[in-house]
Order: sequence, then structure tokens, then C-alpha cells
Amino acid sequence: MTRLTGIIFTMAAVTASAQVGAPLLGYLPDGRNIRPVYGIPAAASVSVPLDFGRDFGLSAVSPNQDFAIVTDASSGAVLLATPGSTAAPLSGATASPDRIVLSPRGSAAALWFSSAGHLQIVSGLPGSPAIRNVDASFLGTFLDNSIQRDAPGALAVSDDGQWLVGSWSRGLYAFGPQGQVSRLPIREYAGALAFYAGRQDLALASDFHVFSVSAVGGAATVSTLYAGGLSAPAGMSLSSDNAHLVVAESSGTLLTLDLTTGASSQANCGCTPQGVFPMGRTTFRLTGLNSGAFRLLDTSTGELLFVPIALAPPTGSEGGQQ
Repeated sequence: MTRLTGIIFTMAAVTASAQVGAPLLGYLPDGRNIRPVYGIPAAASVSVPLDFGRDFGLSAVSPNQDFAIVTDASSGAVLLATPGSTAAPLSGATASPDRIVLSPRGSAAALWFSSAGHLQIVSGLPGSPAIRNVDASFLGTFLDNSIQRDAPGALAVSDDGQWLVGSWSRGLYAFGPQGQVSRLPIREYAGALAFYAGRQDLALASDFHVFSVSAVGGAATVSTLYAGGLSAPAGMSLSSDNAHLVVAESSGTLLTLDLTTGASSQANCGCTPQGVFPMGRTTFRLTGLNSGAFRLLDTSTGELLFVPIALAPPTGSEGGQQ
């Protein structure tokens, strides 16, 4: 893989985004709104928020950039928001989740509810959603005759919605489609998790290693992908072809692993990553809007990019309502 070359400022993207027919790169959660991002990774800009007629609380955009799962800021209702259309209730979803996590291809999601130690898995997204309930309350701890819920440090759900894995202080637990619960054979606390696209194999990062766990629902064989030491992983994700894995540390260091060659590279984004969120086949969003721009990593070129807010919205662009 091309070595990460540093941060490239792309304020020229403002001009590119204003061109008629600028391509849609994806969508950016921004507080109570979702904004479209137009252009190509090296020349992109953020446009005005989409108008869904309501404010959002939580927002999680599909890696395919075709929908988002959101909560209504007033009622907490879970909604399926489709750009260019509406935000419709997600039938069967409990209101006010504390966390929303999408699978690598966006075909499944996990909702976490802290007060009950409860999870919901949504499969069949976006066209035919079905919901399965998962009880993780046994992972709470007893203090003074009451239960203190232990929130997972990280969650990941497979694309088929069959398996969900969470990292708790007690260990790494996998929940299966028939109510199976198993503790995966990892002794280190996993600060970041990600399923491989289209597979039931898992990648995870601790403060010491990056591991791969094959066949989470079967033999769960563990292999080491990286042993160089990490500092508080804040998120991780894989490219859509499972060829590259990106881990973001809270310090701003980014570790990129080429899973086809075994090569690794590091760079510092000069930011505090919120996570690693796919935005296209080989690009990953690292932050939200901060001082008028967000940070983007393009693993196809090894570039770290600023994507600014456009001075004017694009005209004639596809991909969402204005």
C-alpha cells in the first residue's frame, strides 16, 4: 500500500462541489442533521443539511451511503431515513437506543439500550427490516443489591444479522441467531471491533494487538494481524473488499494494514477520531465537522484529507433533497 503521505488541504473542493452534476461521495451526520458530501475524496465539500422535517438525535449512515438509521430528537423513535425521501419509523424498534452500529455493508444494525442491558439486531436493511431481541443484562455487575449495567466498549454486527459481538469488561461475547451466547477466546480488552464484509469473521483491536477471529459462530480461530502495540483504539473498519483494515487510536494515530500483503503503515491525522466510518469503497471518515471541515482517509492513495463546508450548495447534483 502507498505510505500515508500526510494531510492535504482541499479548500479547492468548494469550487468543485459547486459544479453541476458533482458526484455524491456520501452523507455526514452533523448534530441534529445529515449533510450530503459532494465530489471525489481529494476534492469534496459538505453541502447544506437535508430537510427531513424533524431533528435527529443519534445518526448512523450506511456504509453504502443510501440510508441512515436515526432517532427522533424529541420522541426517541428509531427511524429509517432515506435521502430524497422521508424518515419513516422502523417497525418493532424500541425507542431511545444509546448506540446504533451498522454492519460493513449496511444490511444489518445493532441497537444498544444501557438501562436494560438490552440489544436489538435489525437484519434485512434497508428494504425488509426484521428485528431480533438480545438480552445482555447478565453482563451487569451487582453493587449494593442493585445491578450496574456494563455498557460494551465496542459493538459489531455481521452483514447477515446472524451474529453480534460486544466487548465488555468481563470479556468478548458473541450472540447468535438461536440465542447462543459464547465468550470468544481473547483475553485482552477489545476497544474496537469490525466484522469483515459479507463474512462471519471478526477483526478486533486491543491496546496491544490487532486480531482476526474466523468463524465467530463456529471454531472461532484466532490469528494475530499486528503486534506493534496500540494506544486506546477509538474505532476500526475494513475496506469493502476486505483488503485493508484501518484502526484509529484516540491519540490520532492511524494504523492501516494491507491484509493481502501483511504490510502496515502509520500516520497521525492531527485530530481526535470519533471512529472509522466507511464513506465509499476505500475512504473512511474519521471525525465530524470541526471548524468547518471533517477528516477523511483515502486508503487507495494513502492521503489524509480535509473536507470543508461549501460556500454555496451544488446545483443539479444527485443523491438527496435540498
